[in-house]
Amino acid sequence: QQFASIASHDLQEPLRKIKTFTALLNRRFAKDIPAEGNEIINKIKTSSDRMSLLIKEVLEYSKVVHSHKSFVPTDLEVILKNVMDDLDLLVAETGAVINHEEPLPVVEAIPLQMNQLFYNLIINSLKFYKQNTHPVITISGKLLSDAEAKEIPNLKEGLSYIEIKFSDNGIGFEQQFAVQIFQLFERLHSFEDFEGTGVGLALCKKIVDNHHGHIFAHSKENEGAAFYVIIPVKQ
Repeated sequence: QQFASIASHDLQEPLRKIKTFTALLNRRFAKDIPAEGNEIINKIKTSSDRMSLLIKEVLEYSKVVHSHKSFVPTDLEVILKNVMDDLDLLVAETGAVINHEEPLPVVEAIPLQMNQLFYNLIINSLKFYKQNTHPVITISGKLLSDAEAKEIPNLKEGLSYIEIKFSDNGIGFEQQFAVQIFQLFERLHSFEDFEGTGVGLALCKKIVDNHHGHIFAHSKENEGAAFYVIIPVKQ
């Protein structure tokens, strides 16, 4: 975490200069720069913005990996409402439909990390939707029976677990990549097709690991995806 903090600070400073001087170049010599020059400047700006986002997300990832924050009673329904409030503009822009009926429970968790988890999973569905369609995201939760919990790897016996499911009607992916997508910097699509750094789902996995749970996904290409989060009700 110390390395990530120092690296992010040291990397952000020259990056700010790249952005500043690129903008200055564009302002001072706008009339003299040919179309091809403007195209190069725009590519520099796009790459700088992407690097800035990557630095920020790597720092967030390092914080989660080394987090020692306390678990407290956390109302997941409130977490979901807060995340949806943050995403209301994006939901409106994409015309997304969010289906959520049964209220989510209160669990022992780290609230900030639960917020990051829900945010990244919903953003994932809002990002990877099919062209000429509106995203449809369904969020549900249930208490797992003992028999169901035994089928999930690495869960402790004697604890009660809940399953939170995030499903969508997006582009999906081949099931063979269901483990790979949770690895740091792994991307199934080019940056030109879909923006992103490959940190979001890796961050989700670390958060679920921190909560002594399990996360997995089921999908078929062009048939949507479903992400399952299994965490204990009490730690």
